[in-house]
Amino acid sequence: MDAEPSSAPLVVVTGGLGRVATVVSPWLRKHYRVRLVDRAVPRSRAGLHGELVQADIGDPESADDAVAGADVLLHLAGNSSPFQSWDSVYAANVRPTQAVLEAAEKHAVPKIVLASSLHAAGEYNRPRYRPVDPQLDPRPCCAYGLGKVVLEALGRMHADRTGASVTCLRLGLTGWPPDERRYLAQWLSDDDAGRLMLAALQSRERFGVHFGVSANARNYWDITSARHELGYRPEDDSETLADQAGPSSGPVCRLFDPDASD
Repeated sequence: MDAEPSSAPLVVVTGGLGRVATVVSPWLRKHYRVRLVDRAVPRSRAGLHGELVQADIGDPESADDAVAGADVLLHLAGNSSPFQSWDSVYAANVRPTQAVLEAAEKHAVPKIVLASSLHAAGEYNRPRYRPVDPQLDPRPCCAYGLGKVVLEALGRMHADRTGASVTCLRLGLTGWPPDERRYLAQWLSDDDAGRLMLAALQSRERFGVHFGVSANARNYWDITSARHELGYRPEDDSETLADQAGPSSGPVCRLFDPDASD
């Protein structure tokens, strides 16, 4: 049963019509009123629930309007392609994060969850480091990963300056099946994504960075901190889908490069 709109806290979700938001929104509506914010809003609202706001959060005024009244903020907006140039990453990912955090500070939003990525630690995806500890210094594998490192730094600075609780989730493969073997270790199932987001939004840690994957038998990314500090309880394992996973389709970035040096 969805939460009562009049009494439940309001979560503002940027990138509200994107892949990750689509996966987790049904879970959010069990506990929150939901405001979905996205640059592109379809004419038809068929299948959509809750408040829907069209806004480019890279614009400070638009970000300010979108965040107004939020009890919690879930920042999912951004371009997730690992093939971007730094200029593209800055425009699509870094600047909007800065704008939305400035808006959150103005409106004194007490809890913020930022979508980071495994790419922020992609250079650790080598046998000698597995399972990778999220407390290791960031080692991005591409410009996209570097943008997520900056996002995490902005989040830490925001927590230090404002006293808000900020959680950064280094998400793995979310909203897609692990149809290639290289994705099995980084898969985050739809249901576990919902469990993770709720745990993160309800936590009150001052600042934290955690990996977001399911309870995969191919344990490359250590989710101990997400379990202990957030109360995340994943239930799914990509190994149940391993027979359906094929070979790699082509190069992506050094996150998946088996020949890369440590």
